[in-house]
Amino acid sequence: MPLTLAEARAFADRAVERAKGARLRVSVAVLNALGELVQLDRMDGAPPLTSDVAEAKARTALNLQKPTSEAAREFAQNPGRLEMLEKVARFALVPLPGGCPILRDGVVVGAIGVSGAEGKDEEIATAALG
Repeated sequence: MPLTLAEARAFADRAVERAKGARLRVSVAVLNALGELVQLDRMDGAPPLTSDVAEAKARTALNLQKPTSEAAREFAQNPGRLEMLEKVARFALVPLPGGCPILRDGVVVGAIGVSGAEGKDEEIATAALG
């Protein structure tokens, strides 16, 4: 069953609530398994660029099927791999913490990306997934 709007909305709402609780202003993007944007929120006061970065983090997590923080560590150890993937990928790879795949019964059904809370993006994304 594909990721629903209600599920995407719930993930985004939990991320926004977590950010509010920490007095942070972020953008949250939720994609389905096809990489289509299902939900995008930019909190009041979050810089406009954070929306694009949140979506790119989600797309990176979806396509690599792993958290972007894990991808960042891997690419730091093998920068040539990142360079090669950037040449062939049809999207901007953003291996910065804050993107996580959404799993249902062990299958990736989408991804969430959070941007704007440097150092806290991944914590917020992970909290949103429960």
